[in-house]
This record gives sequence, C-alpha cells and structure tokens, in this order.
Amino acid sequence: MQFNQRKYSTKISIIILTSLAFILFGCAVGPDYTPLTAQNLNIPNKWHAKLPHNGDNSQLVSWWQQFNDPTLIYFIESAIASNPNLAQSVAKIAQAQANLRGSNASFYPSITAAGNVSAQNNAYSGTSIGGNTGTSSQDFISAATGGGSSYTGGLNASWELDLFGAIRRNTQIYQARLDASISDWNDARVSLASQVADAYVSARACQSVLMIYESQFNSRTATQKLTELQVTVGVSPRADQEQGAGLVAQTLSNIENQKGSCLQYNNELVALTGLKYDEIESKMIKNYAKIPIPTFLNISTIPANVISQRPDISSAERSVAAAIANVGYATANRYPSISLTGSLSANGGTIYANQPSSWSYGPAITLPITDGGYLRAQESLAYAQYDEAVANYKIKVLTAIKEVENALVRINAAQKREIAANNAVKNYGNYFNAMNKKYQIGWLNLLDLETVRINLVNYEQNLTTAKLEETEAWIALYKAVGGNWNESQLTKLTIGS
Repeated sequence: MQFNQRKYSTKISIIILTSLAFILFGCAVGPDYTPLTAQNLNIPNKWHAKLPHNGDNSQLVSWWQQFNDPTLIYFIESAIASNPNLAQSVAKIAQAQANLRGSNASFYPSITAAGNVSAQNNAYSGTSIGGNTGTSSQDFISAATGGGSSYTGGLNASWELDLFGAIRRNTQIYQARLDASISDWNDARVSLASQVADAYVSARACQSVLMIYESQFNSRTATQKLTELQVTVGVSPRADQEQGAGLVAQTLSNIENQKGSCLQYNNELVALTGLKYDEIESKMIKNYAKIPIPTFLNISTIPANVISQRPDISSAERSVAAAIANVGYATANRYPSISLTGSLSANGGTIYANQPSSWSYGPAITLPITDGGYLRAQESLAYAQYDEAVANYKIKVLTAIKEVENALVRINAAQKREIAANNAVKNYGNYFNAMNKKYQIGWLNLLDLETVRINLVNYEQNLTTAKLEETEAWIALYKAVGGNWNESQLTKLTIGS
C-alpha cells in the first residue's frame, strides 16, 4: 500500500492542535483556594487590654532597635547571622525550591537519547556457501569481509497533557510549601531574637541585683566598723559585733551566688549568638546593670491587622493552601491521563547498511477503571487533611490573640508595679538614711537598723524585678505581633536558581 504523506501529516497536525487545545482549555478539577485571613474568624476590632503609650498603626521593623541598646542590637544581629536553627530553616527553603522546580519541569516534554556502537570479527570455516545450510548469506558476507561494525541510536519523547490539572495542582502544593518554609524561617528569626533579648535583659537584671548586694556589702561593712568601735568603747554589746560580722559574711555569700547566676546568662548568650565568651563579657561591661525599656510602641489598634503579619500565621495559611491544592491533585488522579509519546531510531554500519530509520508518534491514554476504592480514599484523605490544616490555622490565630492580650496585661501591670516599687525604694532609702544616722550616734540598735536595711534591699530587688518584667512583657508583645516581620518588609532569600 502506498504511503500517503500528506494525509498522514494532516492527522498529525490534528492531533497536535487537539492536544494544544486540551492544554490551553483543560480545567483543573477540585476546589480552588479561597485565601483565609484573620478577619474570617470574627476577631474583635480592638484589644480588650489597654494599649500602652496609645499604640499607633506603624509596622514593626527590627523592634529591638526601639530599645536603643547597641549591645542588644549587636547580640541579636550576630545570632541571626550565625545561629544553626536559622541555617536549618534556610536548608528547608532550598529543599522547597528544588521541589517546586521539579514540579514545574512536568509542564515540559521529556526527551531522552540512547545510542550504541559495536564491532565484531567473525571467523568463517567451510567449503562453499551451499555446503553449509546453517550459514546465511549475510554471515558469509561478514566473514568474507573479516567481520563488521554497527551502530544504533534513537530518541524517545513524552509529554503528559495536564488535562485535569494534576500538574498544576501539584505545582500549587509546592509553591505553597515554599511560601510556608519562608514564613517558618522568619518565625525562627523572631523567636531567636526574642530568646536573645530575654537572655540579655535577664543578664542585665542579674547585674542590677549584684550591684544591690555589693552596695549592701559596702553599707554593712561600714556599719560593722562602726559597731566594732562602739563595742570597744562599751556603747554596744559584743553580740552586735558578732551579728554584724555574720551579716557581712552572708552578703559576701549572696554576691558570689549572684555572680554565678550572671555567668550562666553570659553562657546562654554565647550559645545563642555564636560569639566568644570574652566578647560577650566585654560587651556586657557597657551599660552595666541597665535594663533597656522601649520608649514607644508600634502596634496596630486592629487585632486582625497585627495577627496577619505573624510569620507562624502566614505559614499556617500557606499550609491550608497546600492542603486544598492536594485535594485537587487527588481528584485529578481519578481522571484519565493522556501523554504524547514519540520515538526515532536509526541503525547503520557495515552490517546494517541497508536498514532504514524508523519513527513513531501518537497519544497514550491511562484510564483508571477499578482500584478497590483506593483513589477515592486518597481524595477523602486529602479533604480530611485540609480540614485539619484549617483547624490548625484557627488555633494559631486564637493563640496569637491570647498572647497579645496577655502581653498587654503584663506590660500594664509591670508599669504600675514599677512605679510603686520606685516610690518604695525612694521612701525606704530616705528612711534608712535617717535610721543610719540615729545608729551612728547611738540612738538605735543594730537589729532595728538591719530591719530597715533588709526592707530597702527587698524593695530595690522588687524594682529590678518590675523593670525586668516590663521589658520581658514588651519582648513577648513584639513576638506576639510578629516581631520584626511583616509582608512589606519580608527579607527575601535566594537559594539556588
């Protein structure tokens, strides 16, 4: 039968045009994603707790800058630059990018090539062509020429048509996971900055308490010298001298114990920042015992606006997007899949000199008929995973609201406590000075003086604790509203190409 090239070319053109039409107009089955936002959860339009400093609508960017403490800023930026937890998050982003590139590759044809070259030498024995019925004329020719060489080569191509959106849904999954991994990286940065800040302000509070003990030691030492003089002249009993010596020794013990606690905070900063201990120690000398407190607050008065900028909320929302795309992917797998396949092969050499090349092209269809309900079960599983992702998103949002409210309450309580403690320290300081003067002229016994001194030290420690609590509450608030992360200021990572 004679080969009709024009008719065959027309059929090929029809197939190609039909394939392109399916690609362009094929639908992606399954539900499309409707973005979830905090507003979907009926969040109230204002905080229940009072906003300190009458908060405004500014975005939070590098919140630690607001503490105006160069040492804190240096420690946090050092930690962000070298902490292994962040390196782990960066590696996960690189993995997500690789998965996305692999999924995008499915949109394009796949072409592979294969080839083979061989040579052979055939030894022939016999008297005549006709005398050996097991020898072909081709074998005789090969033997006569001393053997021969051959080569084979070919190309294989395949292209899966995304008729029902399986490839598109799969790409949506990996894109959402990439977005989530970037948000997770930012969440790790926020958490790390908060950990460094908490350790730093605790170290400063430790220094402050140490200063209180050292001041108490100096005061008790001076009192002890006076007591010894009074005992010598017979004004005070010897028991006062012994009591005073015991109090001095007790204060020294408190000082050494406090120094050990401060060293532990320095060690924690070493672990978080990656800096050497000597550098941490030298940096901590500056602004000694000064607990940093921010001077103003940047926070939106609308909870939904604040909550949406949290990276863990963003990550949870992207997980929901990936889950709904996975539903579409599972649904598409229940539909037929069509691929365009083709091959081209060629043979040649002294042995196959006269054999022509061959080629083939055409569609291949895969149609799931029966699988015992496996594909439907996978689709049901995807829906259940989507419901779980939505529930997790809602939990994240509600937890975030609670954390913001709690931080606001802590700030307000700590500020009031600090005012009260500061007044108490001022009043008890004046009271102690007056009582100390009475002791110096012999109008007061040592026990009464030490009672006033202990009260003063307690209130000084309460003031330090109130300042620490306020700063820790600020840090908790910044973390609760997303720290230094927001969509407009999101740091972009480029991992590979």
